Amino acid sequence: MKIFSWLIPALTLLYSLSCSAAEYRVYSAAGVKIPMLQFASVFNEANSNSKVVNDFDTAGAAEKKFMADAKSACLITTQVRIDKAIKSGLLLGQEPIALVDTLAGLASSSKNKPSIATGADMTQALLSAKSIAFSDPARGATVGLHFQNMIKALGIEKQVMDKAILARDGVETMNLVKAKKVELGVTQVSEIIQSMPSSLVGPFPVEFELATRYSLWCRDPSDPQVLSFISLMRSQWGASVFSGNGLRVVK
Repeated sequence: MKIFSWLIPALTLLYSLSCSAAEYRVYSAAGVKIPMLQFASVFNEANSNSKVVNDFDTAGAAEKKFMADAKSACLITTQVRIDKAIKSGLLLGQEPIALVDTLAGLASSSKNKPSIATGADMTQALLSAKSIAFSDPARGATVGLHFQNMIKALGIEKQVMDKAILARDGVETMNLVKAKKVELGVTQVSEIIQSMPSSLVGPFPVEFELATRYSLWCRDPSDPQVLSFISLMRSQWGASVFSGNGLRVVK
């Protein structure tokens, strides 16, 4: 991994911190998996006394796991979910940090990719596909919930669900696409790019566009190690890692 000169100050700060051995558990939506693994790798390499441990799931499941773990450090899920949790009092004391945006889209295991520029195109693509995978809405999957509403609006819910496979999350959806066990996969564009760029068909048509904002909430952002990890994610290098994995950094 190439670390640019302007990242040295951030790494110097990481090296300079000393504290008792500690584990910082970060629960994240699967859409940021590859960037978060990179950030954790750099952080852990620079810290002998503490380490970041990642756990990935759907946006809803990641939130539930974070809430259930009293020793969890940070949560990355949709801004909507974090706002709701703050409003209800489940998250207290800290303001969220907006990180990145991503769009929902389609992946195809076939070389001949369908057009999905319009609602009519999308309808044809979904009806023509022999099999379709998407994240289970019952597990709090942001794209899965949106896709379910979209096929209802298109009037093709039954036809699609008859040949659909409900995946655990976007990672499993893309595994099914890569293994050619399904013809189409529905998930975040970022997950498609991080898993198999050549399979990308494109984002949903404009009338069904889903732009999801992922935000970060930490129990104690003033903790020196947490602060350093946040600084790493928000550095110039961090922005390049996010953008290189199909995520639009929030300025």
